[in-house]
Amino acid sequence: MPALTTKNILLTAVLLTGSFTGLLAQQRKTVEFTGGARSGMTNSRLHTQDSIPDTATVRRQTGGYALIDLGVNIRPNANTEILGMFRIRNQYGGFWGAGVSFDVRQLWLKGVAADVLRYQVGDLNLKQTPFTLYNPHADRLDSLPEIFRLQQQIVDYERFYQRNTWRQQGIHLATGFQFDRYLKDADVQAYITRLQATDFATRPERLMGGYTLRIRQSENFSLAWNAFSVFDVKGTALDTASFNNTVNSLQAGMRFLKKIQLQAEAGTSRFAHKGGTQNFSLNDYFVHARGHWSSDNNKLELHAAYLNVGPDFRSVGAQSKDVRYNAAPAYFNTYANGRYDRPIGLYDQIGNEQLYNVSVNTALQPVNPAYNFVLPFGLATFNRIGGYGGLRFRLPAGMSGTLTHHRLSEIRGQGTLLRTGFARTQLYWLADIGEAAKWKKALRIRAGIDHQSAKRNSETDYERIDFSTTRYSAGAEIEIFRQIDLMAGLAGIRSEGNLLVPERDAFTRINFISPLNMDQLQLIQAAGLRCRFGSGTWLTLMAQASRYEDAKQAAPPYRLNQINIIYNMTF
Repeated sequence: MPALTTKNILLTAVLLTGSFTGLLAQQRKTVEFTGGARSGMTNSRLHTQDSIPDTATVRRQTGGYALIDLGVNIRPNANTEILGMFRIRNQYGGFWGAGVSFDVRQLWLKGVAADVLRYQVGDLNLKQTPFTLYNPHADRLDSLPEIFRLQQQIVDYERFYQRNTWRQQGIHLATGFQFDRYLKDADVQAYITRLQATDFATRPERLMGGYTLRIRQSENFSLAWNAFSVFDVKGTALDTASFNNTVNSLQAGMRFLKKIQLQAEAGTSRFAHKGGTQNFSLNDYFVHARGHWSSDNNKLELHAAYLNVGPDFRSVGAQSKDVRYNAAPAYFNTYANGRYDRPIGLYDQIGNEQLYNVSVNTALQPVNPAYNFVLPFGLATFNRIGGYGGLRFRLPAGMSGTLTHHRLSEIRGQGTLLRTGFARTQLYWLADIGEAAKWKKALRIRAGIDHQSAKRNSETDYERIDFSTTRYSAGAEIEIFRQIDLMAGLAGIRSEGNLLVPERDAFTRINFISPLNMDQLQLIQAAGLRCRFGSGTWLTLMAQASRYEDAKQAAPPYRLNQINIIYNMTF
């Protein structure tokens, strides 16, 4: 990107102003401004519980920034829409432009060609099914209190997370058909994006593409065929090695008596490296079937499902993790006189957007068992067979909740012929007392728990596994004055036991299996005030206290306290 000088900025502004004036002067052409702004200030303090006095680690860190995202939405005609958005960010303490950065945040064009074909070029938010292209957010705790949800909303905005989508750049096409008899309608969607640019030597051009063909026979029956592929373009690099991952699946959906729904998806995958120093491929399958029943008033819903995902099933579009546990934290990267890298804790996972991926990754990323080891890649987690079920309920007095239980096991033992069994129970509960009591002011209470366990019995100590982790949260938001909320919450993790963790190479093959012993406690507590100025605009002051300790690890416990002031606006 060329350097931005004052002259370039002024010239660009004049040209844009002239263009906007011309567009506004014409009929049927509109220009709208969109975007947002945010400012944050933090003051953090680290406390280390170590037998050796820590004289090398800075105990306090302060920081802050201000940014604005300014987008121009242009509709030159009824069938075309263009969005360009750039970001200006200033790191506090960067005087006279030294800490200012300019970046293009979004750029896309979409429209309808010949009233038949819908298209979008540029930035795309894409998803298909949980086994083809999907961002499961597998390590998130859905019951987080509102005070932590504010921080996760910033993460979602920064990483373009929209209902399990991945952000890509390319072209997306869609069209549909309606029929007079036999079939109700059909639609086709296809996309092609660029995952990796070639370096003309060892790294080839890597593309990602796929399509979905969906046919509805009626409101009660539908079929869909999904295809997904990541592949290297031959001839774009001197190295002849190439990578390909292809997934195909068939979906079926049925509905009976308007209360019972049956959904099923089954498919196969191929994961292959060809050429270069070695050839390697994996081929496998998956099957997922789910039944759902709801009462007449929708106050009670039940579901049950069967899941079977082969040990060698690979789908980089569905098995990419959003959190990078091997990334460096934003504050206090090392501690205890620089002897240890500070492990990522709940404090980092909730509010540090730098830990999160924007796009899919073709290599399997590290898993943190403290957060999720039963289904660390969502429903697409390979080497799992079993079932799950649960219910969703809505009670009087504004109360609602969900209860889900998984009972799974490995299909193939890891490092042994014995298979590990898994169990998971999740309970989330919400009480909207203000709405139930018809108060003018809001009062909401949230709570949740997610308990996971793994067990494998053996006469050999090395093969024996006994591990559990419990994640929990609780919190409340109370509107004490008009549009001013008092918020408080806590979230914690308790993990203990032993596991065997496979470490894999670039081909996803197991190099070796490492024993993991854990006796870990994480806890974060927060309280604060929020002032709401309208939809998407708020100012909050919050204080957080977090704690991390693991009796089985050499790294000493630490406590991290922080005060945040965040102003957020969208328009």
